Amino acid sequence: MDSLRFISDKRIEIFRWLGMRAFLLVIAFVFFKTINAQDQRGTRPMQESYTPLRDTMVKQIDSFFRKHYKWGNFNGTYLFFKGDSMHTGSMGYATFSTKDTAKPQDLFQLASVSKTFTGVATMLMVQDGYFQLDDSVHWYLPELKIKTLTIRHLASHTSGLPDYFYVDIAGWQTPRAHMNNEDVLQLLNVQKPSMFGKIGKYDYCNSNFALLALIIERLTDMDFRDFVRQRIMIPAGMRYSHICNLDSMGLSSYIVQGYDKKKVYADNPYNGATGDKGAYSSVLEMWAFDKALRTNYILHEPIINDMTTPQVQTTADAFYALGWRVKWVNGQKWTFHNGWWKGFRTYYWRCMDEPKGFIVLTNNVQGPFLSTAELLKLINFP
Repeated sequence: MDSLRFISDKRIEIFRWLGMRAFLLVIAFVFFKTINAQDQRGTRPMQESYTPLRDTMVKQIDSFFRKHYKWGNFNGTYLFFKGDSMHTGSMGYATFSTKDTAKPQDLFQLASVSKTFTGVATMLMVQDGYFQLDDSVHWYLPELKIKTLTIRHLASHTSGLPDYFYVDIAGWQTPRAHMNNEDVLQLLNVQKPSMFGKIGKYDYCNSNFALLALIIERLTDMDFRDFVRQRIMIPAGMRYSHICNLDSMGLSSYIVQGYDKKKVYADNPYNGATGDKGAYSSVLEMWAFDKALRTNYILHEPIINDMTTPQVQTTADAFYALGWRVKWVNGQKWTFHNGWWKGFRTYYWRCMDEPKGFIVLTNNVQGPFLSTAELLKLINFP
């Protein structure tokens, strides 16, 4: 009987242990699901104290976006700032199918506004002594068949490389769900000479920034996503911002989806390359990014000046610097970048002569782009 009681007691202990293990697994599952949700829509990020913009300016801003929302060519979030004053708002849906309303803390795909992070990352590498802007790309990507390019050519869109979006993807040797930056390099190398343009001439090309990200990956032995997160986003106080890795978290997992006239965009292989797109952030955390760039905390002032110095003229009144566009408005220097990618249209403009600017993130391609001239008038409203 004692032996039977011993066996019975051991069974009870085992069942208790299994029960506790199952309970802990459930708790862990709930915890990680919560963390995953917070990564996309967390509590409002902590911001330094701020005061609202003047009522007259707020009315002008909200009226502008209500008008465009009514017309059907705005759906998303916006933030305007001047000094320590800020106004933010949102209209429409993050996900149309579930009528999940958009909120200022929601993470949007930044599209080509992601290039501003690559520009900062590139200048961090210069600041840390990894390379100089006029170093040969061949030193870091020896297999690239064009041997006469510099880092500056890539960062200023003057390389003459073809855009990997628009080349024949049949030359991709190792197709997978998502291409990486090594794949972009391989794909460029199999293109015909006629696909390459003149070195030194401005030609906006996403390949340039995928290769910059690849160089950073090779020199630091870090995934570019991790480099940007650790060296830029976390120091800037961007708690939830990141560059997507759709192999670990699928596109459909994001709260904010990109739409074309309310039809959601599907995933595609190009979503795997980084440097040219792929960053996710909110208007609130982009404001934190802006404030960090106005200090020496991430980049030192001489490096920031180099990064925002015009390299090549793009239009009659605008230039491209190193990951940033530049123009002068009413005698003030503005650096900026706009973007479009699979349903997302994005705008990030910042004045270099005083702390003011705006961030506008949208996720439904319908109608024309918003007029940046009108957006500038809103923040410059007297």
